[in-house]
Amino acid sequence: MFLEPTPENLTLAVSITLSGLYTGLLYLTRKLWLRRLSKSPVVNAILLGSFNAAIIETLFLLVEKVFGASGVAAHPNLLIDLLITMPWYIGMVLIFVKVQNQERFPLGAVLLLGAVYEMGADGIVGGVIMPAIMGTPVNHIEFLILAPLTAFWQFIPVYSSMVLPPAWVLETAGPVERAGKKRWRRAFLPLLLLIPFSLYLILVMLAISSFGG
Repeated sequence: MFLEPTPENLTLAVSITLSGLYTGLLYLTRKLWLRRLSKSPVVNAILLGSFNAAIIETLFLLVEKVFGASGVAAHPNLLIDLLITMPWYIGMVLIFVKVQNQERFPLGAVLLLGAVYEMGADGIVGGVIMPAIMGTPVNHIEFLILAPLTAFWQFIPVYSSMVLPPAWVLETAGPVERAGKKRWRRAFLPLLLLIPFSLYLILVMLAISSFGG
């Protein structure tokens, strides 16, 4: 994806790197904020993940503007960008936190789940469904090849701050013992939001088009 130093590829490379560094910063400073959030772990985990989502979305847009790129962020206007993306982020984080609070998946698995969630939102909805609806040709074979080989691993740092810090907060409430294969199915419950989110995106895009945005 980053073979050519185009503004778009540079935006992706820098934004993905900074996203991972932001999560690392949260880890290094966790002693300063984790105890305070542990008083209401579920609520604060949801708020933290949603806040981090807004930070990452803003970060991508700012880096896009620095490099003079286009089409990386959801919209060049930050308010519209957040209007488009935050319903998914908030819903995804809310469901993830509810599930994680009951199942306590390992932190390594949490990182991978974040990449799966972004694969659904940015990969399938943003990269396949919406372009198809808007009449833009989609190379499905290329998507099926590149998605698991390259894009998936780049998604890990992007969503890391949305799922990992909330998991840290939930761990302060003490361990929860769960066993069995069925519990892993619940890890994918946030993906159910992709259906209403796709419909929401269509309505938002129609509204933006009608107002000339």
